[in-house]
Amino acid sequence: MMNRLIKLQLRNVFHNKLFYVCLGLTLLMVPILTFIGSLNGADGATLKVFPQIVSFLSSEVGLMSIIFIALFCCFDFNEGTTKNIIARGYTRTELLLSKYIVSLISIFAIYIITSSVTFILFMKNGIGYESSMLYPLINNLVRIVAYTCFYATMSVILEKNGSAIIACLFGPTLVPTILKLIDSKLNVSINKLWIENVSSKFTLNPTLENLGLSVLFYVIYIVLFMIIGTQLLKKKEIK
Repeated sequence: MMNRLIKLQLRNVFHNKLFYVCLGLTLLMVPILTFIGSLNGADGATLKVFPQIVSFLSSEVGLMSIIFIALFCCFDFNEGTTKNIIARGYTRTELLLSKYIVSLISIFAIYIITSSVTFILFMKNGIGYESSMLYPLINNLVRIVAYTCFYATMSVILEKNGSAIIACLFGPTLVPTILKLIDSKLNVSINKLWIENVSSKFTLNPTLENLGLSVLFYVIYIVLFMIIGTQLLKKKEIK
């Protein structure tokens, strides 16, 4: 049953120009950002594109990816087809999980295509792979999953395209600000547990131990966002 809903959502994605527009704009942005990043290196002639690609998508999961997640997750609500999905026997939890899964498939599709194209474009400049890239790659991939769940949860709850996009763009900045205020009022240190701060600890010291700690926190956030999204969606009136 769930497989059919995922296939339906995937068909909506790949038969909709939104995915291809976001992919196209990402393809335009990444090579430019990669080239600019290479100019800031110690040796502009030796370009390591792989870390630049990872850095781009791990930074708020990429601008166009955020917009895609928000618009895709709001699609059924805006089109008025959510009630039809529920009427077919799918639960709200299944609807939300399908949004998470298809969002991830789409984001990783954008990531892989963008990586491949950028790799080909800059191949002549000495692209290479180093074993030291493995830990950051794992860290960033799991981090992308966590952020995708965060954006999908906010979008499904808000339902409206404009509100969802604004929340997704500014949410990662607003949340730590709120946590800092809570820290100052209650004399606690919960802000350091936010995704970005956990990731910063790994970035400063990319050891296997810190990687394991980061991934653990990401998984906790993934589960937390799913629970919050599921519970809030259950209380919403489906139109």
